[in-house]
Amino acid sequence: MTWRSLEEEGRLDGRTYTDVDIQVSSCPGCGYSRPVAPSDRPTAAARPRAARGDGELLREHLLDAASELVHEQGTAAKLSIRQVTKRAGVSPMALYLHFESLPALIDELIEHGFVRFRAALHDAAERVPADDAVGRLQALGIAYLRFAREEPAIYSVIFGDEHERQHAESPEHTSSSGSAAFEDLVGAIAACQAAGLGRPGDPAALGIGVWSSMHGFAMLCTIDDDPKLTWPSDETFAAMIYDAWIAPRP
Repeated sequence: MTWRSLEEEGRLDGRTYTDVDIQVSSCPGCGYSRPVAPSDRPTAAARPRAARGDGELLREHLLDAASELVHEQGTAAKLSIRQVTKRAGVSPMALYLHFESLPALIDELIEHGFVRFRAALHDAAERVPADDAVGRLQALGIAYLRFAREEPAIYSVIFGDEHERQHAESPEHTSSSGSAAFEDLVGAIAACQAAGLGRPGDPAALGIGVWSSMHGFAMLCTIDDDPKLTWPSDETFAAMIYDAWIAPRP
């Protein structure tokens, strides 16, 4: 196996490195080149300590860069460390000062996305009077569908496909903000029940039905552009969801 193939695979001396960990050392006399592992490199002078707050600012720059790329590419599956750091204007190694890996960055991107998602749903519900339980529930549904349509890249990340989930640092990762968004929905269903406007049953179980229906509708609207299909408006579908899952049965 050639040194070049070792460099491309990121392996040297039985150890594994990323492509940003390996440099090439050349002999000016014979032109012989070989990869140099991090432990073999000359020790560089220590970099000046960043001013207080600069590290967190760089972390946000990296997340913003990743978010922009996801928006442009339509998925987090195509992200690479070089893409993200180039967009952020820093070296590839700078990412490792704040994230263990690219999947760890994607995990945080998921959490940030869920924060925005929950805020959109919460704000929509808060604009409806507190005594209008059905109106608040339907406002959550409408906001859910609009978020999926208006922020398709973020929606794709937070409800990511199998490729993104498999490459996350923790495949079982559960967003705290995502869980909170679901709890908001369960609370809205319970409020309908308390007002006598919801059928009896476990509000969490009913919430799974509502959540699944909205997610399925949102995904179909996003990927299916069949002109023969006429999709109901968000308001109409939210009303249909209430009738199907929550409204008291005769």
